[in-house]
Amino acid sequence: MRITELEDVAATLSDKEYELLMRFYEIKIFTGELKLPAEMKDWVRTRFNSVERVERQRIVSVKNRFTGEHSLFNELRAVRPKEGMQKVVQEVEPCRFCNPAEQTPMDSFGRIKGRYCVTASNLTKYDSYHGLVIFNEHNPQVITEDRIADYLRTGERWFESVCKDNGGDMYKFFLWNCLWRSGASIIHGHMQLTASKTRYGKLDVFDRVVSAYSDRYGSDYLSDLCKVHGSLGLMRTSNDDRILFYITPVKEKEIVVVSTAHRSDGMAHTIYKLLRFYRDMGVMSYNLAIFQSGSYHVARLVDRGDLDDRTSDIGAMELYAASVIAYDPFKLAQEFRV
Repeated sequence: MRITELEDVAATLSDKEYELLMRFYEIKIFTGELKLPAEMKDWVRTRFNSVERVERQRIVSVKNRFTGEHSLFNELRAVRPKEGMQKVVQEVEPCRFCNPAEQTPMDSFGRIKGRYCVTASNLTKYDSYHGLVIFNEHNPQVITEDRIADYLRTGERWFESVCKDNGGDMYKFFLWNCLWRSGASIIHGHMQLTASKTRYGKLDVFDRVVSAYSDRYGSDYLSDLCKVHGSLGLMRTSNDDRILFYITPVKEKEIVVVSTAHRSDGMAHTIYKLLRFYRDMGVMSYNLAIFQSGSYHVARLVDRGDLDDRTSDIGAMELYAASVIAYDPFKLAQEFRV
């Protein structure tokens, strides 16, 4: 099954499943036409196996009616030839994160030490509480389930210390920008943590969507979102976590985890599985975010592309209009074997 066959998939659903799908998503199919000069046709035939498919391209538009998340899938972009990534991040000379006790600042309440990591205060903050979980291991590609659990557990201890230091609860947000394609300025493995009295704008919009959905339909937004993905074959389960191969990805290979875990480290097993799945696919650079929504923890994970590619994967379309996607979420779900 492919995203370009989404209408056919929808037609196989029960009436109840179809109603829920259409409640969430506006789905439109377009044909983009072009004319190739004779001189290009042999090259196109070799690269894409068909001149006709290039001259009449099938485009699928999927938009979440509630959040506004909007993805545009092109069949050719989904199947265009790409070389597999076999790159490995080599060890480099020690950086300041290799000696965090002397080379990084600490928070006002000190440092939190885990088994495989230690916290630091971010030197150039974008919130009043902005910390780091610095891994003992320099190479961020070296991961184990124990390490992931310890990083998240240490982060949770940092949030507890922040709330105590602040004298009240705050909104917590985990982020991991892995390697330079994802926006990381330092190779050494590290997560970032922020705690804020103000809900971040995009999360605030999401909260309002969830609340309005409940008021209108008397149902739980995230639970119904999982049902929609499940009916399309785009959901898997891991312990108490639901893994969604997201139908409106912000960029390539986005995976969303909806968890009933009380703390983020309760998701460690699932997040480790997904990171290992990414690694098996050749994904080296990614963004991971974890936040709370009501009684849920939500994780979002997205591939940021080839480490050697000098072209940015995000342009004006993604910033101001809709996401243009090359990788088919149905293909991603079919490949998930971990």
